[in-house]
Amino acid sequence: MRPRLSDAVMWDGNDPRRLKHARTGFIEGWIFYALVATLPGLSNAALGFLATGLTTLATTGLSIAVNLAFQQKPPTPKAQDIQSNIRQALAARRRHYGRTKVGSVIVFGFRRSDKLYILHYIGEGPIAGFVSYFLDRKPVTLDVNGFVQESQYEVNDKKRVQIMTKLGTMADEPFDELIAAFPELDRPLKPFRHRGCAMLLQIVEEVGQEDITDVYPNNLPSLEVIIDGLKPFEPRTAVEAFSDNAGVCLLAEIMNVYGLTSTSADDIDFDAFADFADHSDEAVALKAGGTEKRYRCAGTILMDAENEARIKTIANICNADVYMNPEGKISVRKRVSSTPSIALKAEDGDHLSISLESGRREQKKFNAVKVLYREALLNWKENEAYYRNAAAKLVDGKELVEPLEAGLCPSGTQAQRLGKLFFHENNPDTVGTMVSGAQSLELVVDPVFTLDLAPEDDLEFVARAGGIEFDANTQTVSFQLQSVDPDAEAWNPATEEQNVVELPPALPSQVEDQILDVTATVGLLSNSAPVINFSWVLDGSGNPVPDTYSQQVQVSVAGLGEWESATVNQDEDTARFGPVADGAAYDWRIRNIRGGRQFDWQQSAVPVTVTVDTVAPLALLTFSASDGTGQFVANFGTQNDSHLATVAVYKVPTGGVLDRPTHLVAPRYAVAPGISYSLPITSAVGTFDIYVEPFNRSSIAGPLAGPDAAIVT
Repeated sequence: MRPRLSDAVMWDGNDPRRLKHARTGFIEGWIFYALVATLPGLSNAALGFLATGLTTLATTGLSIAVNLAFQQKPPTPKAQDIQSNIRQALAARRRHYGRTKVGSVIVFGFRRSDKLYILHYIGEGPIAGFVSYFLDRKPVTLDVNGFVQESQYEVNDKKRVQIMTKLGTMADEPFDELIAAFPELDRPLKPFRHRGCAMLLQIVEEVGQEDITDVYPNNLPSLEVIIDGLKPFEPRTAVEAFSDNAGVCLLAEIMNVYGLTSTSADDIDFDAFADFADHSDEAVALKAGGTEKRYRCAGTILMDAENEARIKTIANICNADVYMNPEGKISVRKRVSSTPSIALKAEDGDHLSISLESGRREQKKFNAVKVLYREALLNWKENEAYYRNAAAKLVDGKELVEPLEAGLCPSGTQAQRLGKLFFHENNPDTVGTMVSGAQSLELVVDPVFTLDLAPEDDLEFVARAGGIEFDANTQTVSFQLQSVDPDAEAWNPATEEQNVVELPPALPSQVEDQILDVTATVGLLSNSAPVINFSWVLDGSGNPVPDTYSQQVQVSVAGLGEWESATVNQDEDTARFGPVADGAAYDWRIRNIRGGRQFDWQQSAVPVTVTVDTVAPLALLTFSASDGTGQFVANFGTQNDSHLATVAVYKVPTGGVLDRPTHLVAPRYAVAPGISYSLPITSAVGTFDIYVEPFNRSSIAGPLAGPDAAIVT
């Protein structure tokens, strides 16, 4: 059998887009799993929980089906699979590139005292960093200690959810908080740590039964994070740093698949990957103005996928052709290229034999490409972008659409450029086979060439060779060829940028909420206990609130944040809270409930100060002060006044200025209306000016009486 040069190439010779099976003997991906089944002191039920594992899928599109463990080729992730919870024995390890939104795999979840400790596996590390956090799909912020700041997760002025992270370096140690809560995990010979894995510890504290629906409406809050992913080896600078350059990410995945490192210069053509990284960083003009990098990479790769599939997932979003060069090194070049390396001319005898035919076959041709990608502007959800070739559609008479998966593509304009390349790659004008001399061996390195049929035929075009075979006996090279449109790589944004990402309007999250105009007044019960009465109507219109809404009202002493529920009369749109303290101030809040959905709290702008009696008492009928030994006597008579409650007596050094808090000689005296009083008051020796002042029950003062002199001996 004739030796084939294609035996040394990573791609299938029958299809230049299909990778061969990976070389054996290299490091394969292994399954990540938390080995905690031997923890002392844990119940069988608890161990059963760990054995099954609870997986929270990534919003960026990790699609892990229930039968994942039994599949050879997992399906491509779909955006509609986001945020599903399933139970399974094992979970795939995963690698994150660029900035992306992901969920987690729960590897440990146990309660200790009143707190639940959940340990999440985010992905292989080290990653560049955690950017932001989401609980139940709502963004949250953390303080320096990792406590969630949003008021929903705060009860009685205490924050109830804490989140801590590790980037996944090889120096990572266990979370101190986890070891403190579970000292049985502190085993020096078998430390409970996950070096090389980006991890997150979520501590959720219990709340009272009355607060559960407010704080944890979905029970355990689901967790998602936006991260800056892996720090791949950068062939241009020879350092490891965060990058979303698709060429750099492609090299990182190849190195991981085949167990290679930055020192594997005998196995990898780092110069070729550096050139391809420069190509990926080229600025491409946008129709709306400005530029973007040609090829970026953002998203997740599951490590239990086939090695070739992992590499092709990135290669497909950057027009990359990974191959083995003549030196036996893994190299990279553009898959679709219209720049020829050599010319094979009939007049020079380069064509020993040739057979050509039309490339657009009826059953395979298409004129439009629907590219499925993840749009960063749409919260990393799956989106569609179209590339349509008007000339081909005119010939075909109708639109023929072919899908293209580009799950790691983060840009709609990049997706459209990929669609154009995919169209030209699969709709060549001409295909065929050719036999040439040994000079054609150059096509092994660069398969793009110019085919010139002159003088036999007035035909010349750029073509790409594939399935190259060398016959050592005859010194001939045979290969398949297909034409390459000279316009395949060009991009004119004014005419070819056919899709614009439509962002949804920035509607408030509580779009169905109703703003309420609330009136709060102080009232007295029949036993004279003060209460706060509430009533409400729709803000602006003054109309009653629709019957489909109910309300919840809560009250707290001003500034304390210790909320207690008021009694609500839904039929009357009123509420009552009490008893309250006369003279105290209270904050209140109200929220709507509709169809089981609780809307945001509407807070009081200013506290309600409880004032039961707003009328000041009348002036005293009489007042005088008498001298005494070791005391003085305050003499006064009260009027028949229902607003009178207490009297304050002040003692001021003769000639001094009255300062009520300083000169009050004792707590105010409770008095009755229409009575005369002579109050002996113990005092130090001296001469004083005496004042008396009446107050009502709400501490509103009446006219001040005095001064009158008193000498104490």
